[in-house]
Amino acid sequence: MQRRSGSGGQTTASRIKSLYAYVLSEHGPAEADAFLLRTKLDRDYLSDETRLIPVELWHGALVAFASRWGRGAIAKTAPHVVGADNLGVWTHVLRGADGPPQAFHRLDHFGGDQLWTERWRSLASEPGLWRGSIRQRENSAYEHDGLCALARAADLSAIPMLFGLPLGTVTPVPDRDARDQRVFEVRFQEPSWRLALSGAALGALSGGLAAWFASGSLDRALDLCVGTGLGALAGTLCAHEQRRRAQSRAQLVRIHALERTATLRERRERGSLGFREGLVLAGQYRLTEKVGVGANGTIWEAERLADGELVAVKMLRAAVAHDTIAADRLRREAAALGLAWHPNVVEVYEDGHLPDGTSYLVMERLHGESLAERLRREGAFTPDELMPIALQLCDALGAVHAAGIVHRDVKPSNIFLAKEAGSALPRVKVLDFGIARVEWAETRLTNANAPLGTPGYMSPEQEQGQEIDHRSDLFGLGGVLYECLTGIAPPLRPSELWERGVSDGGSESGVQRALRTIPEDFRAVIERAMSALPRERFADARAVREALLELGGRLPAPELAPKLA
Repeated sequence: MQRRSGSGGQTTASRIKSLYAYVLSEHGPAEADAFLLRTKLDRDYLSDETRLIPVELWHGALVAFASRWGRGAIAKTAPHVVGADNLGVWTHVLRGADGPPQAFHRLDHFGGDQLWTERWRSLASEPGLWRGSIRQRENSAYEHDGLCALARAADLSAIPMLFGLPLGTVTPVPDRDARDQRVFEVRFQEPSWRLALSGAALGALSGGLAAWFASGSLDRALDLCVGTGLGALAGTLCAHEQRRRAQSRAQLVRIHALERTATLRERRERGSLGFREGLVLAGQYRLTEKVGVGANGTIWEAERLADGELVAVKMLRAAVAHDTIAADRLRREAAALGLAWHPNVVEVYEDGHLPDGTSYLVMERLHGESLAERLRREGAFTPDELMPIALQLCDALGAVHAAGIVHRDVKPSNIFLAKEAGSALPRVKVLDFGIARVEWAETRLTNANAPLGTPGYMSPEQEQGQEIDHRSDLFGLGGVLYECLTGIAPPLRPSELWERGVSDGGSESGVQRALRTIPEDFRAVIERAMSALPRERFADARAVREALLELGGRLPAPELAPKLA
């Protein structure tokens, strides 16, 4: 099973931003900066409250907050939950809601229509009361201490403030029948005709009693009626004014929310938060070093905030990410890597997209060089040097094919030789599944006009756009073995693999070099792997491995790598 980070789910940066805003207002900048340092985020990241962060990072911030100011202080952060610079996450909740009841019913839209950071369900609703439940992730380690529940209660109590009303009162409700659910009940003041009626009745009563005591006699009924009428009028006007003020505050909140959303959108479109060292990506990865640049995007080294592990983040440029082919290739790569977990296949942790449209893929950070770089630097391998690499490559392709995937671009630049501590032999890692054929996820890539792959490593059927299977990758494997033993790329046509050619300018041709440097039994393996007809190739990667092992009897024993589990 592929390991992925962020197993506790995701929420928005607004959750930590409200804690930070409380500390800043109550305890000053020094304490706020110290708290922010413990969250592993910075002001720049919190400047956009809609950004996603892992729940474990939110929980860590709550632990830091409660350990310094106590669990009870979490409830005091409620006004900052709906502060003016934290309203970006509430825009979709406010849409179509004219009061707290509708807002509570739209809690699934907290953060945005597509984020689904919280899964709320309404259980009961009546004037001044709402009861709802939230589903917790199974075996979530971040729910046991109750800090996330306290923070959610602060969120719920703040919702009436979006409509100009006082904070609500939140009570957790035990529910033994729903072990994976937490139930909350919220009581709040709701401006309505009932409020005006009760105000008028109270005014009438007070006015009538005032007239009673002023007259000193029941005979002065006129004074009593006048006092009652004036009291009722005063009560009605007071209730009406309270409601008007609440509506005015609610309208102001809506305006601020829309302005905040527009500001965040404009900032993303301007690209003012461009990629740079120190930037936190998706609330989880702090960029540390750019390790690769291509026409479509970049690869960065990043620190995973949850545990400090270094990872590699592959990102499409925002403009390129809107291109369907480029986006499909990154999605396809993520799907293929998620299925084909194996020690000799690069490991993927997560994939997603940023608010500006940039797609990203998080993988393990590898140190070493590609097989292509090794060939350029030192030239061809000897058979005994090649054997451990070839066996690991067979293992990798076997796992890939067992997962229902055809790589379609097996070549030296997509094979990485990773350095491992305590081992003289490199660990082979197969990379770049951007054009892989995933059985259940075939889309427009298979219908592209140009053949997908690299000439020389593409099988004839792949080059002609015909239906392919795993044996097409075995053809590419043969091409890799050929290049490793000769130091040059395989010929473009399989028929020329062993034909003697005439050298240009007196230099030795690739065919001549192959005949001289590749042992006869190795040539037989390569020739069969690169047969023009799929049926004449090896049945699968395991068969290639077994054929290579038969050749290994003549190699020094220490050079043969055991099969990697």
